[in-house]
Amino acid sequence: MKICRIQIENFRNFKKVDFILGQSTVIIGENQIGKTNLLFALRLILDPSLPESMRQLGQADFWDGLPRPLSMTDYIQISIDITDFEDDENSLAILADHLIIPDPMTARLTYEFRPIPSLSSPPASDTEYEYMIYGGNRPENSVHYDVRRRIPLDILHALRDVENDLNRWNKSPLRPLLERTQGKVDASELEKISQKISKAEGKLSKLPEVADLSDLLNSKLLKMAGSPQALETAFGLSPKDPDKLIRSLRLYFDNSQREISEASLGAANVLYLALRSLELDNLVSEGSRQHTFFAIEEPEAHLHPHLQRMVYRNYLRQRLDEREGEQEEKAPNISYLLTTHSPHIVSVAPIRSLLVLRKDSDNSTIGISTAELSLSEPEREDLERYLDVSRAEALFARGIILVEGDAERFLIPVLAKRAGYDLDALGITVCCVSGTNFEPYLKLFGPKGLDIPLSVVTDNDPKNGETPTLGENRVANQILPNLLSPGESDAGKSAEGFGVFLNSWTFEIDLYNAGFIHQMNSTIQELCTVEVAKKRFQELSDQTTKAKAIISLSNTKRFLKDIEYVGKGRFAQRLAMHINNLDPDVKNCPEYILKGVKYVANQLS
Repeated sequence: MKICRIQIENFRNFKKVDFILGQSTVIIGENQIGKTNLLFALRLILDPSLPESMRQLGQADFWDGLPRPLSMTDYIQISIDITDFEDDENSLAILADHLIIPDPMTARLTYEFRPIPSLSSPPASDTEYEYMIYGGNRPENSVHYDVRRRIPLDILHALRDVENDLNRWNKSPLRPLLERTQGKVDASELEKISQKISKAEGKLSKLPEVADLSDLLNSKLLKMAGSPQALETAFGLSPKDPDKLIRSLRLYFDNSQREISEASLGAANVLYLALRSLELDNLVSEGSRQHTFFAIEEPEAHLHPHLQRMVYRNYLRQRLDEREGEQEEKAPNISYLLTTHSPHIVSVAPIRSLLVLRKDSDNSTIGISTAELSLSEPEREDLERYLDVSRAEALFARGIILVEGDAERFLIPVLAKRAGYDLDALGITVCCVSGTNFEPYLKLFGPKGLDIPLSVVTDNDPKNGETPTLGENRVANQILPNLLSPGESDAGKSAEGFGVFLNSWTFEIDLYNAGFIHQMNSTIQELCTVEVAKKRFQELSDQTTKAKAIISLSNTKRFLKDIEYVGKGRFAQRLAMHINNLDPDVKNCPEYILKGVKYVANQLS
């Protein structure tokens, strides 16, 4: 079972959105974009623990862009479509009355908050509204508590202080697991164990030092509260009642030497998640519910990066049933919805599980899902390998500059800042594709995917005077087709009009022509071990008036070969330092780089 679609209208950040989702969903976006509001919208329909008073919204919950005062036709509507349940008879029984599509079988549940129909004038207060939850697009078809109980949404708020819950019996996720275990244990065995514990406890409490402390404490209580109200205390190891014996169990770690209260916050969080997951699995296996939609807010809290990746890879990449002889895929009984700011979690998320939220021009929140992204299997695998932690940052960006390699990634932020564009302040990420195959990344980030404002800066790569160049072929055949919106034509519009910018040769040549030969020479002198290469760069630095001479084919090849002795990435890292140390008044920047930066920045202004 899964939620395959969410539609929201006029609710808080959301004017009107329609999201398609995969089996599990990772929701990302900047602060105050509406991630928590999205989860709350789902809670209104599916959370059995949400008080009915919280389902009664107010006028403040309407989208701010609606004209005030609100009219009789203004309403809040939230709908979810649920699929993949036709093979489960119990799930089918729960959702059969709410179907909207027979094949594939799809049910729809809707929450609606609206003015009371009998009003003779527009509502003036929150009390003049009502809510209803119904199924199958039929308002008369009410959805009751039993549906929420059988396919609930459980929410786990930001994991910032789970230690307190772990140590409180009424809140601990260990409680239901121990209570379930107690029901399976032979009562006579518990009685025997209780008697043995009581015997050992009696010996311990009769030790003179322990008995003295007990007497001192009871005397102090008697003096403070008086005989009628004083508590009479005694030291013990566990409750004497066999029925409470299992409840007295505590978790330890480090070979049972340390209590959970001594664990790090990160370790406590992992334990908490494991206990909650076990409980959710048990509820389904026992038939108490058919499926759980498990929402976790900011699950990265206090977790080391490696732990983030390990824990949530396990959640988000649900595997085939490992039982021997099982060949078919086992439908997971939990669907996860995570909200996160962590590129570590995003880096292990399936590419089709992402939902990116961002602001629209009218200040409402919109979102784009990757669930239906048109990718071949090799492209999907490439992207999932590509989105390591550093590149996953692009999914949080307001704008992206796609480049070929690490040299551009290291240097463009420095060059842009000298030209007056602070990429971090603008929310622009420079992302390298490690080569010249831009196509999968344009499918993900471009107008047919997440539609993030972007530009592409790439090398012209002339070859033996041939026309068109390798770069021009790349732009025409690979890049531009993936930058066209559906139904759009590139007729009458240059590549630069779509945000694609070519240099004259390669990035390093344009840096030379932009006047950075002295800094490039300093870099070679510091890093290169080939003396003849160092000599050639020194000569170029000494003879700056002859700079244009290197554009000849033979000189250019030699120039780039000398840089390769160091490695383009390492060379660029050190060169970035030298350029950064220049006088602030030096604004040099290769023209095609500056155009690429301006193109994205202008879309964000």
